[in-house]
Amino acid sequence: MSVFLMVTMLATAYVVVEPVYAQFDFNAFLGNPIPDEEIDGIIGSEWDDAGNHPDITIQPQATAEIWTKHDETYLYIAMQFTADSSNPWVAFQFDLTSHMSSGADGALFGHDRLGPNEYRDISFGGLGSISADAIQDGVGAISVGDSNLIAVELKKPLSSGDSAEDDIDWTVGNTYTLVIRWDSNGGGSSGGGSSHLSGSVGHRTVFINTNEIPEFSALTLFVALTTVAILVIALKRRTDLHVSKKR
Repeated sequence: MSVFLMVTMLATAYVVVEPVYAQFDFNAFLGNPIPDEEIDGIIGSEWDDAGNHPDITIQPQATAEIWTKHDETYLYIAMQFTADSSNPWVAFQFDLTSHMSSGADGALFGHDRLGPNEYRDISFGGLGSISADAIQDGVGAISVGDSNLIAVELKKPLSSGDSAEDDIDWTVGNTYTLVIRWDSNGGGSSGGGSSHLSGSVGHRTVFINTNEIPEFSALTLFVALTTVAILVIALKRRTDLHVSKKR
């Protein structure tokens, strides 16, 4: 039997069927860890095993592409969109659904007061109130490309154990709330006309999936089956050669 035929027979015996889940907006699949140094505002192949969500409307205005995954320890989020300024700030709010909910955990990128062109792990104190956490548990980055193409990357503990800073305590297999906002017209930003106070809150939901992305699982399986098949063929040839020599 050829290697190709053996792999085909084994592969067809395994069909990747994605389970049916309750409704959610973002699927954070189980994926590979991303080293801190690769959280650099450049979205690359490290996101290939993440859930990909194009054409997502974010407030106050813009359409974004968003990637989400986790490695059972950290939550990873990347986002790319075109702003109306080269100096916006971008914020994620975790849990709670009103804008800048008091006591909510957050991630802030490029805010001129708290960290120009940098990331800050923050908490919200109500509308108009934000503060940087004393312990910066997350790693993040923001970059501004041609035509104000904004990219942000975030690596954040699912559960840091830091309740004093209102850090999230998320577990695999559950769905949680995420609010995304950005601003370009002052109060930590400049150069544009987009206000984070405009539009509806537009909160989203994130599912912390127990499974890898289906196509990533299928590729891993195919490589594994191919390796097994090659080893089986090699072992058979070695056995046949040994028997032939004894004759």
